[in-house]
Amino acid sequence: MGPGPWLLRFEQSNLWVRTPSGDTGYALTRTGRVAATPLVGTELGWNGVAISPDGRQVAYVEKAGRPGTTSIGGWSLLWVVNADGSGRRLLVDLRERPPPKEDVRAGPILWSSDGSRVAYVLESFAKKSRERPRGCPLATVEAVELASGRRETLFTSPKPGLLQPRGWSVERGEFFFSRQCGTPPDQPWSTGSFVTLRLAGGVRELHARGSLSPDGQHLLLLPSQPRWERQPPAPLWNGQELEVPPDFHPLFAQRVAWMHGQPVAYLTIYRGYGGDCIASMQPPPALYRVAVEGNTPRVEHRTKYPWLVVLDFSPDDAYVLMAVVARRPLDRDGCAMHAFEALLVAERSRFEARTSLEELLAASVRVDEPSSSLGRPLQGFIGWLR
Repeated sequence: MGPGPWLLRFEQSNLWVRTPSGDTGYALTRTGRVAATPLVGTELGWNGVAISPDGRQVAYVEKAGRPGTTSIGGWSLLWVVNADGSGRRLLVDLRERPPPKEDVRAGPILWSSDGSRVAYVLESFAKKSRERPRGCPLATVEAVELASGRRETLFTSPKPGLLQPRGWSVERGEFFFSRQCGTPPDQPWSTGSFVTLRLAGGVRELHARGSLSPDGQHLLLLPSQPRWERQPPAPLWNGQELEVPPDFHPLFAQRVAWMHGQPVAYLTIYRGYGGDCIASMQPPPALYRVAVEGNTPRVEHRTKYPWLVVLDFSPDDAYVLMAVVARRPLDRDGCAMHAFEALLVAERSRFEARTSLEELLAASVRVDEPSSSLGRPLQGFIGWLR
């Protein structure tokens, strides 16, 4: 691939690789059938495409090629390819197994923390019943080993609901996912549950959102607010309570971006724009750094970088992909939850230099196309490759 950095982008049902400046790039796929979709709800990110923990491989899914071929909902083919386009292999063809009588949809995919396997979700939809409302599928998580092609069923979710994988730590023997099915009566809105499932047995479920570090070693939990009048529980880092600033509101965390070489994460908190299209937003976005200092994990408010969402760090942590939340009404995308005025790449050393936001923006490379609308899809940018 040559000198980097390299960004992966989804556009017109294909995957493309390019430098931030756009002066060099190539097509990673050419079929026009890649089935990548934005994450459900207001969350930023993508389903159907997953970059390996080391940034050297890409797993992606495609719809069936020929009209009329046997298929199931979502996608039918799971592929893996090296970041330079070599070594493309078909890992899973769901057409080989006739679907059961229930409606079945193939869902999200996820790499194991050691990069040896890829997990995928199969959702079965039964007829509506009191125990299982329509729209709340029963999910089975399967996995395929890259070296041998061996497939196995990891588990079936103990409860129905839309399942979104959040991490698979081989070292810890745990699989992490969020599940959502309706809105519990004690929730201000539907935040769902965060589930830790020990593959050897045992389940822990919390009203929270969670994020696992790329190496599978560190888990950040952001508990949801049980009721409006209560304070949410303290965030947890590997089970230990975090020291947080008074203005830290974990319920409104919109993105968690981990560094790869050290246990550090950045998260942006903001409430987004209201559904009345007025684009009112209170409070303004705030960027926080989560790290361990000595033996104490703590959260630091990066006050010099309001309006900034950190999206992803390059595999060597040398570069950072960022979005600037729209600061002017003209830059806002109608009634969309998210509206960004720019997508930028900066050297991490400049990002951590504690300069002003305007100085950081001036030293960054703009990667979006200003003439197009940004919004939730982030113009198709998925992450970094090595």
